[in-house]
Amino acid sequence: MRRDAIWLMGIDCRCRVGVEAEERSRRQKISIDLCLEVDARAAAERDDFRLAADYWAVEKSVRAQVQAGDCALLETLAERAAQAALKAAPAAAAVTVRAHKKPAVMPRTREVCVEIRRPR
Repeated sequence: MRRDAIWLMGIDCRCRVGVEAEERSRRQKISIDLCLEVDARAAAERDDFRLAADYWAVEKSVRAQVQAGDCALLETLAERAAQAALKAAPAAAAVTVRAHKKPAVMPRTREVCVEIRRPR
């Protein structure tokens, strides 16, 4: 299968994530970048959105999933986002997720980013 990429950049979420109680005491801004590996050829050739991945549905599903629960690890949040994306985009062969956050307990670090890739 040919692999094209659809990137959703900067899906902003508010989540409880972190190990320390201080981090988990309030929702933090998390930004998610997500890449769907698809074959976009038919949709592009016919200019038909019905043949394309529904990335609006993916965005809504990912945001709902990661905002619904708490987790200690950014890795867990990324995994939940990946599973939600694969469920919302059944034609995707794989998904790559990058989850970014400003670490409250690391004031001299601009951000932490976890990247995972999950094939179907």
